[in-house]
Amino acid sequence: MINADILKIANQASLNIIAYDQFVSIKHKLRLTDKSIWGVFLFLCGGLFFIIVPFATTSDTISKGVGIVIGVLLVFLSILTLVREVLDGIIIENNIFTFRHNLKKTTVPLSRDMKIEMKTEILKIRRVGTKGSDFILVTHYLQEKDKKTPVLKFQMNGSHAEKARKLGNEITRIVNDKFENRT
Repeated sequence: MINADILKIANQASLNIIAYDQFVSIKHKLRLTDKSIWGVFLFLCGGLFFIIVPFATTSDTISKGVGIVIGVLLVFLSILTLVREVLDGIIIENNIFTFRHNLKKTTVPLSRDMKIEMKTEILKIRRVGTKGSDFILVTHYLQEKDKKTPVLKFQMNGSHAEKARKLGNEITRIVNDKFENRT
């Protein structure tokens, strides 16, 4: 059972964690209040703008073509980003470890040789004339023999770095326990 404090931190990190004896699911939640999602929606609207405006304002075929190409590219990348946000995650069920990272789905049978490792990184984004932003990026890797594969990544505001580390350590513990206690 996961304690309520960890679930609260997971909610802040836009993660949904479900863990039972034979089942674990850790997935991203799409939250419309996240700044990054607003940026994706801005690109989506910009793409739609580039698709629609050339038909309303110009009669030049080249302008219409360039507008459509740029618009379709922006819309496509925005949709891929939203889909990735919703689908990325980890599922452990029936001694099978399935993870989806950056739209790539991988399924492997559980093994005691497998191990999850966590890495944290502080990102500082500074702009002239502003305080900037600090983020902590937590990445979980599947360590299998000499191969290290990213399986889960989440970020939180830099002011919540200690909470992010606590959540990351708990996710590592939950998944590693399932690797060690496979039936």
